[in-house]
Amino acid sequence: MKNTVRYLFICLCAALQLSAAAQTDSSMQLSLKKAIEIGLNQRFDIKNQELAIQISESNRLKTQSKNLPQVNASIDFRYNAVLATSLLPPGAINNSTEYTPIKFGTPYNTLTSITATQNLFNAGVSGDKLVNDAQKEYDQVSLEKYKTDAKSAITQAYYQVLLNQEQIKLTTENVANAETIVKKGESEYSNGTLLKTDLSRYQLDLSNAKNQLQTATTNYENSLLLLKTQLILPIETPVQLTDNLEGLITNSDQLANNNVTIEQRYEYRIESSMMRLNDIQAKRYNRSYLPSAYLYGNASLQNQNSKVTLFNTDTWYPYVYVGIHADIPIFDGMEKSRNIAGYRLRSIQNKNNLEKLSYEIQTEAINTRNLLNTAYSQYQTSKENYALAQTIMKVDQDRYKEGTLTAAALKNTEYSLQNAQNNYLTSIYNVLIAQVNYKKAMGEL
Repeated sequence: MKNTVRYLFICLCAALQLSAAAQTDSSMQLSLKKAIEIGLNQRFDIKNQELAIQISESNRLKTQSKNLPQVNASIDFRYNAVLATSLLPPGAINNSTEYTPIKFGTPYNTLTSITATQNLFNAGVSGDKLVNDAQKEYDQVSLEKYKTDAKSAITQAYYQVLLNQEQIKLTTENVANAETIVKKGESEYSNGTLLKTDLSRYQLDLSNAKNQLQTATTNYENSLLLLKTQLILPIETPVQLTDNLEGLITNSDQLANNNVTIEQRYEYRIESSMMRLNDIQAKRYNRSYLPSAYLYGNASLQNQNSKVTLFNTDTWYPYVYVGIHADIPIFDGMEKSRNIAGYRLRSIQNKNNLEKLSYEIQTEAINTRNLLNTAYSQYQTSKENYALAQTIMKVDQDRYKEGTLTAAALKNTEYSLQNAQNNYLTSIYNVLIAQVNYKKAMGEL
């Protein structure tokens, strides 16, 4: 009978291992680097900003096309049911003393023509080209902003999943320890060496440990859902993270860089692009005071007859003309000057914002550096404390099994271990978040 039970147990373990292996094979293996790569390719805000850049490029090409020759062809067929009447002045015909009505033209009139124009000088077009270039630059910097923000959000979501995974492991161990103490307490209570209140306290601790495990599991599921949302992955996609919390920590000395390059921050570059865009808009309106000129030409064939004779070459009459046209602005009610003043004021605002950003970025770099140093120091201390608490717990468990330590004393040691565990996990998470914030402050994320 024992052999049968043992055989069934071995088969069950093997089946569980195969099931776990199959689940691992079907899961998406996700490192932090791969998660960021997927997120940058999948996120809709980034895709839309990439489309915005394409739109800016399309507008730039559209503006350039205005300086190319513009050629159009037309055809017009007209039937004059009643010809227009013109009046000849007195004396024009037979020395008449009155105006003489007369009709010119034919009932059928067909006109085909080709018209071409070519800009010689148009300040508005050249100004639009500069605006298009500045707008494209602004959209490109905005894309960097979206990517940086996405990296930060994905990284923090990834860290949160890892943290909750560790919380599940630790709370599972706590449940196992609490169950051991309860079983031992039940035995002592049966032997009359433990009070009922002490046993109830152990059972309460076990119930609390199970609740903590349930909370940790829920937190893990929610954090995993958030990570999938950040990556735009289908909710049902099984995911397995391949990195571990401690392996992602970088020694704070390796990140030592006290000199922040302000121009690397996308906030500064966006504001600079906005100032350049406003400066160019002011120049564009200023250029609109200049005259514009273009060449034009027309070649036409006209058919006039009392009947439809489209294919009779004797009734087609050509004419051609070329010319040059100029537009000279004189007075627009001060509209241009007011637009110029408005854009110059916006440019001054941008300049003030740049000075403000310069100060804030330098301050943020110092603050995040200090926070990183503090977080890393606390992490090292918490790591040492956790190792010490594990050693003490192991010794006290052995003493408890030997009967030289009470369950209450073991419980106190367990509380100390749990506190060290929580501090250790929190310190790891804090130093990782501090790393992200520091890299972002330095413009290196």
